[in-house]
Amino acid sequence: MQNVKHFFPKKYFQVRSLLRHFIVTVLAFLLVAVFAFTAYKMPFMSPIAEAIKDYKMTDVYYHILQDTEEADTSDVVTIVDMSDLYTRRELAEALETIEQCQPRVIGVDVVFEGLKEDTIGDEMIAEVAMTHKNIVFSYRLLDYENDSIGHTITVHSFFAQEKGVVTEGYTNMPRNLYGGLKRQLSLGEKAEGKLVPSFIAQTVAMYKGHKIDEVNQSVVNINFIPRKYRILSPDSIALHPEYIKGKLVLFGAIKEENDRHYTPLGKMAGVELLAYAVETLLRQSEIREVNMWATAVISFLMVLLTQMMLSTYVYWAQHRRIAFFRVILSASFTKGYMMFFIICFWMWVSFILFYNYDVTLNLGLAFSAMALLILARCIYDEVIVVLYDKKNEK
Repeated sequence: MQNVKHFFPKKYFQVRSLLRHFIVTVLAFLLVAVFAFTAYKMPFMSPIAEAIKDYKMTDVYYHILQDTEEADTSDVVTIVDMSDLYTRRELAEALETIEQCQPRVIGVDVVFEGLKEDTIGDEMIAEVAMTHKNIVFSYRLLDYENDSIGHTITVHSFFAQEKGVVTEGYTNMPRNLYGGLKRQLSLGEKAEGKLVPSFIAQTVAMYKGHKIDEVNQSVVNINFIPRKYRILSPDSIALHPEYIKGKLVLFGAIKEENDRHYTPLGKMAGVELLAYAVETLLRQSEIREVNMWATAVISFLMVLLTQMMLSTYVYWAQHRRIAFFRVILSASFTKGYMMFFIICFWMWVSFILFYNYDVTLNLGLAFSAMALLILARCIYDEVIVVLYDKKNEK
């Protein structure tokens, strides 16, 4: 360290220290870029690259809340499980039973595609659809072509072939999430060149008592702060009318394995995922993400501050009077522990921001750079020594 001080004039030492912090921080990010490039280019590392790409800080926050806080029970949404209903006749009877309990809205998470051999069942479900105007039915969008046309195929229930006969909304999740965790909901998509509202948007609009005049083609981040939903079987609906009256009821299958999705809270039934999405819109508790450029600037400043804190600690450790403490406190494993505690501090700050203000800052880049900060410091110090030796040789 003494050699490094002599390499620069004394009056420039403070400036050199700030410059050193800046260069070490830049080196740490360059090392992250090198490792990221390697991970994306080498086939055997592609699973790691995909995991990094799909990583979100909110996933960590949700699990912290899941393990530390007791989830509140929703006072807005109730789920009726239709897993054990196998015919349209049974489904129609269940919907009629729900209607007798006076829900404000029923969202039906099933598409009644085509006619069945049970014509009575078809007639019953069609009569329910035509009689009750507080039901939102779902349909599917298929075969996405491009951004201007959107989806070219729509699959509706057999009784909804004419536009405006029943209220409908598509239940597709955003396309870019098909292969990963479901974290978002879309309010509108294009189908055959026209904007159409989602099932969630239609259900929430009906619950609030208004119609959607203009479709909003945007994506909303679902708030997965753990919440419990009352789940009723068709047989228990009449026993608990208080869970239905005035509520938003989602009618779907909890036990259907083909309709289970991976979320930040683990694998979840599609109808429960819709419940979280509905709650997010109703409570206006969307998780807002800090944009990419702001995240990059904040990440750089965080790593720079971390480098300065680490340097302060190293300087303090190297100037202990007792040799034993000087060696222990300056050891690599001790510096590693210090880095761990600093990272925990930043995570705590970001968690408070998330918990109190529904704002999430993706710290993946910052934490990656912090993990390589000690290596960057070593590279920088080695370069300074080489330059110093070359100067002495002259």
